[in-house]
Amino acid sequence: MKAKCMMYTLIVTLICCIGLAHSQPVGMTAKNIVFKTLKFKPSIGDSVSYEYGLLKVPENRKVTGTRDIELAVLRLKAKNPTTRSPILFLSGGPGQSGISYIQEDYFQALIFDLQDDHDIILLDQRGSGRSTPSLGFPLSDADNKTIFLDEKRAIKLHNEAAAAGLADFKKRGIDIKGYNTVQNAEDLNDLRIALQTEKLNLLAYSYGTHLALALAREHASCIDQMILIGTSGPNHMHHLPVTYDKQLIRISALAAQDSAINGYVPDMMALLKSQLKKLEAHPVVIPIKDQRFKKVVHVPIGKFGLQLILRLDTGDSNDFIYFPALLYGMQQGDYRILQRYVERRYNQFNGRYGSGISAMRQASGATPDRYAQIKSQGKTAVLGTSVNTPDIYGGWQHVDLGDGFRTPFRCELPTLFVSGTLDSNTPVSNVEELLPWFSKGRQLRVENAGHEDMLPNAEVQKEIIRFFRKLEPSRRSISLLKPRFVSFF
Repeated sequence: MKAKCMMYTLIVTLICCIGLAHSQPVGMTAKNIVFKTLKFKPSIGDSVSYEYGLLKVPENRKVTGTRDIELAVLRLKAKNPTTRSPILFLSGGPGQSGISYIQEDYFQALIFDLQDDHDIILLDQRGSGRSTPSLGFPLSDADNKTIFLDEKRAIKLHNEAAAAGLADFKKRGIDIKGYNTVQNAEDLNDLRIALQTEKLNLLAYSYGTHLALALAREHASCIDQMILIGTSGPNHMHHLPVTYDKQLIRISALAAQDSAINGYVPDMMALLKSQLKKLEAHPVVIPIKDQRFKKVVHVPIGKFGLQLILRLDTGDSNDFIYFPALLYGMQQGDYRILQRYVERRYNQFNGRYGSGISAMRQASGATPDRYAQIKSQGKTAVLGTSVNTPDIYGGWQHVDLGDGFRTPFRCELPTLFVSGTLDSNTPVSNVEELLPWFSKGRQLRVENAGHEDMLPNAEVQKEIIRFFRKLEPSRRSISLLKPRFVSFF
């Protein structure tokens, strides 16, 4: 999630250490945590104490004699201790640092309120953040300027990076088959035991919801309640192209109602289709700054390139508000807005390092029926196959979790699903598929919310607090203001 507020400064003064680690044989975990007490200065108010420690877990529980890895854990103790279960926050990605969320002002506001009567637990999931080992690996120099020209180059780049990653992991003794959502879910149960609590409350966002559901399938008895924000179900890790068509139609309709832009772009969808057709026949070359080598490079953009650029930000209201102006500029021969998007993604895809975290997405996969839908819809969808390029393809070998992982399951846990109507990453339809399987599930719809708009919203936070305090919901829906489109430059 993009930082929306100023970060606070961590004060690294050690106050005390709690507990002692005991040596264990390789692959055996002592389910305790060595906590250190530290302080940080939040955005408002006095310094706050927190506990920081490491939990050892097996790297691959399916392999005898597997080594231990370490997960970073942050705990805020309840201000008024009660018998309520701790609240564990599960971040997105996969690969986001759950601990780093505490740097956000809006997140501080939420967890400090919840901390009145709950311990708050933040976790860097395996392979991410401060947990070790890191799944980052170095990439050799390559000429990747054609990545936005066609999907074959994007897939080739992905597979080349995975091959480099596997070679690096072999040298470092990392078993990439241990980095998937099932192993991740078992980590959460080990964490519960280490925290000496019977149950956990789960506050999950994006990929964190996918992980929460994996835990609920295998260890429902260790969960008290769940809040799933931007839900990705067991069979939702790869996206349906038609979802993005529907989202673009919604964006186009909203732009047509916005006086700042509708005089220039009365029909964004028609303009998008015309620009895709134009690029298919005649790609354009965009000069951008390569941050790695500190020089200007010229990057060709074809139809696939524009599809990929838009697909990456279609669910984010911070970015899709520029789409009409971007397309209008292209129509006029002005590529300044497109240039900013291309420069950002080019440097993201062409950095010095790759990450094995992408293996976790690939491991979750999709059922044959869903893959068939994806393939069929990709032939006619406006954004084509870019919706799942490149992560739907090979790269990481023999990591798939199988269709048993992806099947729906009955769940009796009290569950609040929070869905944004302008979220194409984890659309409302995901929750509609899951709700019949949840006897105590209910949905909170957030009108006009994109993927990143829900958790920071003050009204959503009020409902989160009510749910964890086991109060009746005050509403079934929340309406945000319609997005305001950027008029041009």
